[in-house]
Amino acid sequence: MRLSSKVRDVIREAVREVYGPEAVVRLFGSRVHDHLRGGDIDLHVEADSIGPERFPSRRTKLWAMLQQRLGEQRIDIVVADPRRHDRAIDRLARRDGVAL
Repeated sequence: MRLSSKVRDVIREAVREVYGPEAVVRLFGSRVHDHLRGGDIDLHVEADSIGPERFPSRRTKLWAMLQQRLGEQRIDIVVADPRRHDRAIDRLARRDGVAL
C-alpha cells in the first residue's frame, strides 16, 4: 500500500468525523499496489445511514477536509449508498480494496 501511516490516520479520522465511527473506508485502485507508481487516492466509504440531502454534501465535506489536512492531493471518493443496489465500483472496492 502506497500511503504512509500518517496519511491513513488522517483519512480514517476525517471519515469518522463526517460519516460516524461505524463507517468503513477502503483504499482501492493503483495505490493499493506497491509495485505501481503514481495515481490518485481512491477511497470507498460505507456508512449505515446517509440522509437523502446529505449524501453529496458529506462527500464534498470529506474531500475538502482531506485537502486541508493532507495538502493538495488527487483524491477520488466513492460513497456506497445503503439505500441502493451495489454498483460495479462498490463490488470492485470491496473485492480489491484494503480497509484503512
